Amino acid sequence: MVPLLLALLLQGAAAPAYTPANAGEAALIATDARQRTAVASVDLAAIAEIAHPNLRVNAPSNKILSREDLIAMVKSGAIRNEVFERTVEAVSITGDVGVVMGREVVLPAKGSEQAEMYGVKRLNRRFTNVYVRESGVWRHLARHANIVPEEAERR
Repeated sequence: MVPLLLALLLQGAAAPAYTPANAGEAALIATDARQRTAVASVDLAAIAEIAHPNLRVNAPSNKILSREDLIAMVKSGAIRNEVFERTVEAVSITGDVGVVMGREVVLPAKGSEQAEMYGVKRLNRRFTNVYVRESGVWRHLARHANIVPEEAERR
């Protein structure tokens, strides 16, 4: 019991992982997990398949990326992480638009854009992914991710 309490205290007030309320939310969360896995494993074909042609990413590098920019940066190693964990905390579906929000932990790979900006160290991020359902398939339409400042992590 004491180790569990200690672990919870060290993690801070992080929200628990989200439990889908229905099959629609479960399908959206599964697509979001595929998107994370595709980027983490440098699966360019999967990224292209999931990404909507109008995808825009408001990246932690303070740049707005297109679908083509994202694929090129993953291919080149500019976007690369040794660790890439995602915890979904909230899901919302309105019609054919789905929103997935939560936290991420990454360890940027040496030579990546984030490693150049922040160093090769554990980074906590907040994220929002927006999907649109077309012909019954969720497509990644927009993303915002930002680094949580270290002083905010201690609160």
